This record gives sequence, C-alpha cells and structure tokens, in this order.
Amino acid sequence: MKNEIILALLWIGYGIIHSVLASYSIKKIFTTQYYRLIYNGLAIFLLIPIVYFQLTSDSKRLMEDSIFNQILGGIMMASGIFVMYVSFKNYDLKEFIGIDFQNKKQPELTTEGLSEFVRHPLYVGILLFIWGSFGFFATELFLTTALFLSIYIRIGIYFEEKKLVRTFGKKYEEYQKNVPMLIPRL
Repeated sequence: MKNEIILALLWIGYGIIHSVLASYSIKKIFTTQYYRLIYNGLAIFLLIPIVYFQLTSDSKRLMEDSIFNQILGGIMMASGIFVMYVSFKNYDLKEFIGIDFQNKKQPELTTEGLSEFVRHPLYVGILLFIWGSFGFFATELFLTTALFLSIYIRIGIYFEEKKLVRTFGKKYEEYQKNVPMLIPRL
C-alpha cells in the first residue's frame, strides 16, 4: 500500500503543478510566445518519473489474470488511443503543442467530429485508456492512477467549461445544453 500512497501523492502534485501553470493568472505573468510549448514540455517531462514509478514498483493484483480482462482492457486502451487521435483532428496541432508562433487568430468553437456527441472527446479517450490499462494490468497502482486521473479530469472539465463560457458566451452555453459532457446520448 506504500507505493499506492506515493503514487497518489505524485499524481496530486502533478495535478496541482499542471493546474497552476494552466491558470489564467500564471498565463498573464508569462506572456512569452513560447508559453504553450514550455507548458506542454513540462507536462510531459513531469509525467515521465510518475509513469516510471508506476511501471517499476511492486503492486498487488486486484483480479486474477484473465484473458477476458486483458482483451477487454486492450480494446478499451486501443479505443482510447483511437478517440484521442480522432479528437486531435478538431485542433490545430501546431497551436495545441505551442509551435505555431505566427498564429494570432481568435479561437473558434469546434462542434464537428466527435464534438457533436460529447463536449470533451479528448478526455473521453484518456479515460478509456486509463481505465482500460487498469483492466489490462489489474493492479492497485493502475487503479490508483485511474481514480486520481478521473478525479483530476473531472475537476479540470469544471474549470475548462468556465473558461469556454467566458470565451464563447451564449454560443457555448447553447452547446452545453445540447451536447453531453463525457457520455454520448444513445
């Protein structure tokens, strides 16, 4: 259980740093054109030791090895990767990464593609991947990651929604009324 507590603390620390750096007040302080690139680079850099700790630490299995769980977990992970890939088609990838230094255009609300069905398809892909990873590996550490990242994503969506309403106003509020946040209507 000690490794799970350490991992939980690492994820909490990561979430705090990631959120503080994404906050409007920090963005106002660091007005460099390289902010987004630095932010993304730091986010990836800080993930490496957490993932390394998770993959190399001992952890108790929570379920018996099962081909069914591994197939289902694998399908969920592959689906998550696919959803993330398709979700990125709604973004200007250069702008998202932070390497489009000439782009000064106003943000546009994109409601096509997977965004027709859920407001945050990229988060859906991440959630599918992390819960699929838990299903595949079935350890306490993977459960810890799935739980903490699910909570962090939900908190992040709350603040993201506020920012999107500030940015797009009534247009986004109407979109909120018609399109579910994470789970598509069937």
